[in-house]
Amino acid sequence: MERPDRPTPRPQRGLLAINVRYFAVRALLFGVVLAVVLLLGLGGLLAFLLALAVSGLASYPLALRQRRAVIDAMENRHGGQR
Repeated sequence: MERPDRPTPRPQRGLLAINVRYFAVRALLFGVVLAVVLLLGLGGLLAFLLALAVSGLASYPLALRQRRAVIDAMENRHGGQR
């Protein structure tokens, strides 16, 4: 039995699937933050804006893997050119 010199690469997921997963992570994070803000007693437009700001800031480190997957897929699609 021969061992390959290089490990087999993982199959690339489609760009649409990667983008949907990234959007789902961000939407879920927004929903959780909005629920917490509403439970704290804020309501209306203020709760929405605060949840939008907090979830946007929190998604930077929390959705890093999904964001990198989107960037990698776009680079692979365009042949590594930016």
